[in-house]
Amino acid sequence: MAGRVSWLEKVLKPDSEKIAASISWLEKFVTPEADRAERRRVDQFAAYRWNGSAMAHDMVRDISSSGFYLVTQERWQPGTILAFTLQREGPLELDPARRVTTQAKVVRCGPDGVGFSFLWAKDDPKSRQWDCLLESLIEQTKPADMQSLARMVEAFAFLGRICSEGADEIGEWVRTRASSHKILNAVSIALKADNLLGVGAALGILRVPPALAVPILELGSGTDEEWLHRFWAGLLVTSLTPNGRQNGNLEYVDLLSQLTSIPLRIFTVVCTKATKVVSDSGQVLAKPLTCNLDELASTVGARKPQMERELESLAGFRLIHRERSTNHPALLANSETCITPTTLALQLFALCNGHGGDLRDFYFAESTEIAQKH
Repeated sequence: MAGRVSWLEKVLKPDSEKIAASISWLEKFVTPEADRAERRRVDQFAAYRWNGSAMAHDMVRDISSSGFYLVTQERWQPGTILAFTLQREGPLELDPARRVTTQAKVVRCGPDGVGFSFLWAKDDPKSRQWDCLLESLIEQTKPADMQSLARMVEAFAFLGRICSEGADEIGEWVRTRASSHKILNAVSIALKADNLLGVGAALGILRVPPALAVPILELGSGTDEEWLHRFWAGLLVTSLTPNGRQNGNLEYVDLLSQLTSIPLRIFTVVCTKATKVVSDSGQVLAKPLTCNLDELASTVGARKPQMERELESLAGFRLIHRERSTNHPALLANSETCITPTTLALQLFALCNGHGGDLRDFYFAESTEIAQKH
């Protein structure tokens, strides 16, 4: 119990006589025979968290070694687990001894807030590994403000939930191959995955195997483009399987890693705009999409000569089928081409958007419409 109290003594380190007077209560519940940790009110003490789109903070009304009461308008369901940084209200405490990052579980809702119980890492070796990894990340990246810290805390709490067995493998990537910049990109991917699932969503027995989580974070963190982080987040979410069994996503991870920004922009445009239909066998297919190359080049931010190379690249990866303009004089005259996303492309696009189920549910294809094969 004493270990649980030590951080409270540091975080609540007095800077006024009033706070100093309240510290004495800590001693009252450190004895083993204490049945219940005593809660005492604290002033100017806050809990900071990432809410999925921005940093949020609420005041802590009282706190003990077992939990705290948060004054907030939120009303989470009992059992919901959230990640917090607890410290004196104000700018980020650069001294780690003056703040604590922790996960807590909702135990009750009150008239003006929510009561939480701490999930102590000392009671769970896996959680302890993740907490140690988070502390080393904070030391390595040195977040400059509370928002940066809150994002990192939430991201790695999420990774700890979906890949509880992966602390060693992810930690090894962090220590040996990841720059601080890549870690921040990995944080972005994890937070987007958290949003796709719904922040704090119950996972049950669903987990991502480390053999998928590590390459997704490592390869995905190589880009600074936020919209591509969402694609990698989609692959992370769709890698969730019962008890972390392997699925077929590694093939798609490898495929996505070989595509650069412009081909992926073309891929996104054609998968979005092409009309999808359902064949008589129930397979989702795309109809040919007639594209003006000049307009497509402008949309994706490329020059027309570059477009030819990128379209050939996508065809080489079996993501599109293209009707060559040389076979169609009308297309040649109008600088147009017909592009058909393949079944592989439709599957990859759905996975990148966090959908791992039936493609008909993602594309809303009309089951009564029969596709024509080309």
